[in-house]
Amino acid sequence: MRTSFSTFEALRGHKATVHADAFRSALADRFLGGLVDFPGRTVQCIMVLSGRAVRLQQDEEETIIGPAINWGPKDSHTRIRAKAGSNGVIMTIGDSTLSNAIGHNPEAATLRLMSARSFTLNLVEKPDIAHSLSACFDAIFKELDAGQTGMETVIEAQIRIMLVSLWRAGVNEMLEDQSYRTANLTLERFRHLVEAHLRERWPVHQFATELGVSPDRLHDICTRTLGKPPQRLVRDRLTFEAQALLQRSHQTLDQIADYLGFRSTSQFSAFFRSETGQPPGAFRKAIRRNDIAKSQVDVGSFADWP
Repeated sequence: MRTSFSTFEALRGHKATVHADAFRSALADRFLGGLVDFPGRTVQCIMVLSGRAVRLQQDEEETIIGPAINWGPKDSHTRIRAKAGSNGVIMTIGDSTLSNAIGHNPEAATLRLMSARSFTLNLVEKPDIAHSLSACFDAIFKELDAGQTGMETVIEAQIRIMLVSLWRAGVNEMLEDQSYRTANLTLERFRHLVEAHLRERWPVHQFATELGVSPDRLHDICTRTLGKPPQRLVRDRLTFEAQALLQRSHQTLDQIADYLGFRSTSQFSAFFRSETGQPPGAFRKAIRRNDIAKSQVDVGSFADWP
């Protein structure tokens, strides 16, 4: 399998919430990605072209034999060790970059669910998928290396292509077959509906009706499984979407309010202030001043869902 990204040096420190690092054949084992971290939830993707990489967890370890790709939430207690003679790439993706990459097309809910899981896909019998993934990594490395205007947009597009490639490769079916899928199908269907109708501002009873359960039953499932009632989950998801738009888009507050389904800008501003403690305009100004620490609020995201 030919690749070009293996010729790039390790890249450290970029504005986008994504970090990519190639590892190449060496005489000794090498630990990967330990110093890379972004605010909020992050995911880590490891593509082993040849050789082996090992995920070392507190109570178990998983060996990834190339060619293969491993995807899953980044865990501070997990270490990644590339064995001597191995080649590949490791990428860490922040929550906002992943959310923007997934977007809002009809397949978005499926991609969100898949991206929140941990899985390893063997690529020995999937050369087309391997080639597509390699091309995406190559493009991401080039963008990070050049650092030109619009870098984040191109990187997000490549991550989306990767996710769609994994989806086409049958990752969802593999997760179901291997019992990765959550046992609570009602909760998973609820999440699909939230993603599909987020901007329509459905009340909880409408979600419950669509799911064929009572509002009390939906409340019980959400609080028992996630520790949050359904209305809170919807508000958290809406707040996260508003933050992403304020950070990354050039839309006015009026346009964002309309896009998110609010009746007026004042209603949107009141909602945002109640959830984050500051009005949306102040949040955007802080972002533009690079005052990230003051602007980021832990409201959760799709990664908080099972």
